[in-house]
Amino acid sequence: MKIFLMQQTHTDIGYTDRQEKITKFHIDYIKQAIRISEKIDQGFEKFKGFVWNNESFWIIERFLESTDNQWKQRLLEAINRGHIQLTSNYLNLSDLVDIDILKKYLKKAQQFGEKHQIRIDSAISMDVNGWSYGYLDAMLEAGVKHFYTCVHNHHGLVPFNKIHMPFYWENESGEKLLVWHGDHYAEGNAADIHAKVMGEVINQDIETQAIVKTEQLERIKNYLDDYMDSMHAQGYTFDFLPLMSLGLFVDNAPPNAHVMEVVSAFNQVYEKDYQVEMIGIHDFFDYVKSLPIEIPTYKGDWNDWWSDGYMSTPQSVVDYKEALRNYRKIILLQKNGVSFDQSKIDTLEYQLIMFAEHTWGYFTSVSEPWNKMTKKLQSRKEMFAAKANELADILLDDFTESHGEILKSTGRPLHYEVINPYPNERIEMIKFYINWWDEFIIKDGYQIRNTKTDTVLDHQEIRIDENARREIRTTIVLKPYERLVLKIEPVMKRKRLVPLDPLITNDTDYDFISPYVDTQVFATSFYIETPYMKLAWSKALGIHTFFDKKIKENLIRKDSETGLFTPIYEKSEVEYQYKMRVPEMRSIRGDYGRNRKIFSTLRDYGRLINVKVYDKGPLVARVHLKYQMKGSTFTIVELTAYHNQPRLDVSLIMQKDTVWEPESIYLAMPLTTQNSNETLYIDKVGSIIRPRVDQLPYSCALFYTTQIGYALSSEKRSILVNLKDTPLLHLGSLEPGLIVYHDKKQPNVDKQYIWVMNNYWETNFATNLGGFYKFDYSIFLDQPTSDKKQLLENLKNLERQSIIFQSLNK
Repeated sequence: MKIFLMQQTHTDIGYTDRQEKITKFHIDYIKQAIRISEKIDQGFEKFKGFVWNNESFWIIERFLESTDNQWKQRLLEAINRGHIQLTSNYLNLSDLVDIDILKKYLKKAQQFGEKHQIRIDSAISMDVNGWSYGYLDAMLEAGVKHFYTCVHNHHGLVPFNKIHMPFYWENESGEKLLVWHGDHYAEGNAADIHAKVMGEVINQDIETQAIVKTEQLERIKNYLDDYMDSMHAQGYTFDFLPLMSLGLFVDNAPPNAHVMEVVSAFNQVYEKDYQVEMIGIHDFFDYVKSLPIEIPTYKGDWNDWWSDGYMSTPQSVVDYKEALRNYRKIILLQKNGVSFDQSKIDTLEYQLIMFAEHTWGYFTSVSEPWNKMTKKLQSRKEMFAAKANELADILLDDFTESHGEILKSTGRPLHYEVINPYPNERIEMIKFYINWWDEFIIKDGYQIRNTKTDTVLDHQEIRIDENARREIRTTIVLKPYERLVLKIEPVMKRKRLVPLDPLITNDTDYDFISPYVDTQVFATSFYIETPYMKLAWSKALGIHTFFDKKIKENLIRKDSETGLFTPIYEKSEVEYQYKMRVPEMRSIRGDYGRNRKIFSTLRDYGRLINVKVYDKGPLVARVHLKYQMKGSTFTIVELTAYHNQPRLDVSLIMQKDTVWEPESIYLAMPLTTQNSNETLYIDKVGSIIRPRVDQLPYSCALFYTTQIGYALSSEKRSILVNLKDTPLLHLGSLEPGLIVYHDKKQPNVDKQYIWVMNNYWETNFATNLGGFYKFDYSIFLDQPTSDKKQLLENLKNLERQSIIFQSLNK
């Protein structure tokens, strides 16, 4: 049996040390690998046969920007000698990553390879447990031909229910990528095929020596025997086996060429049973392709089991998502001829992709959440999102200032320029603001004029910021890339001394609808109604009715255990009141399986306890529903219904308690078009898929990271749901149970829950969810369509917002 050993470093931007320190480590690892190559080239026999597989091109990029030309030349020479092989993947990423940024960064390796005539056509990704179907397209577009994956099956599983399985991953266009879907990225270390090295400082250098004992060689043999028994049990028939390994048994590990001494000693003793050979990633795939074996082809999304942990930092995800929406505006403007500072855009993209990288913090994040390194690494991670958010705002500020924005000044006229940065016509309700220092201008009344059409627009005013500012809303139609100016004009309006409605009373909002008012639009303590929909609720059931007036159906699933938009809290309790150490805080999280539940998990459904009507006007009606829920001191669900379109905006506002135990918060979304032929679509990185249909066999079918949101579509209606701030969608029951994966038994359409936040990971991810939050969502009742591209475009249009600023233009 041939054992192909591939040494690499698993790149975690965090986890083992500060993010900036890890950058220095990886730069030095390349230098170490270069020195090893030069030693081998000079005849150092102990290291002969060693190959370093550079795991991510991010490492090379950091090396190139921090070294001189001499080091760069030495790197190229080491690559040409075959001792270092470069790979195409930029980083180990979560499904938060933007598709356009992903494509740009994946092409960096291709561009470097073409410039220096170096082969870089294989990608490696470790630890994460899945990659969006759009990731496949991005890799193919970047010249990647081979993809080696090493999933971590602690909180996830492998597709096909098999490890070490080659397959061709085919996209919708019929292009294919050869994948070797392997085992854990440190399996070679688990087998003890690594070198224990002692070092001594001599003449300002470290002289190293490997310790190789007979007992280690015996352990390797026994491990490989057991490993191959398990592989044969799953039907493995090849006479070779690849194993990934690390130079040290830790993430962010350096190269360790002394492993060749272990390999040589082992081969001498057990050559009749095994021959271990170090190999480069490109050479390994060449070997696989040279074999006369049948390799199956599969299509579909490889949904990531590890895509939920980022919701341990929900506020940073909110900041990231806002930055990403603004980034997309900036890129569209740039494509339409607007000039931006490219260096700022480059930095913005880098901050975005670094936040999307799969590592969140220090390994003590659960066991010692007070640890200063824990706090430091978390703040560094959150800084990527904060910096991206800041840069996106700065770039848009640069744009608005260069296009006539009046910055705060005495006598600034109330002219508001609106720019549609999108390539499609839009009907949009826009918002702009009158501050308290301008109150004197409009104290006797005002109107909104569209200066382009010279028409007065209907508007509605909502008081915000402790009622100190006026948020003005109006609806306009914008052509692609159109610019227009809205002007606030003071108008003398006599205030009525007696209401127009002769029957008005102080409690109209609560128990009486007058026959003399608009009978199409109501906002009461018991329901909210527009020409398109009606939502009704009760203390016992929460929101029990979401009535679509067009198709005359209640859009809430009949099998829902709770009302629409009900907040739900889960917690697994640990008794720790008198303990000095609480190892259970970590161990209970280790018990969480692939379904993110344990039998003892407690669940609390929010109970509706009060309602208040905040706004009723010509454009929107707004109601606050107050819930009582464990884990939260203050919980509000805000509903904003539009009078002139079938749209509902939803906000979850809460003060979350600080809890050390593992917990989650969900928002119930049991939506349906009430048609047996309805289909669920999810917008993922670079693709829109039907969950539990367009997936690799036995991939995760429980939760999904969306880019914009999801859609339910049937012959009756399409329901579009924009997950603006919390992009994680959970499908199916919240009860603990057997693993939920794609095995053709799970229905495509299931109960939906927005997974708002969680802290169940036992390492690395943040633990403290406490604080104040506001998360926004939108629902739109659209025309029926089964066209995925049209659904995606409609979803994009739901979250898009034009650019508005006070302007010199008239």
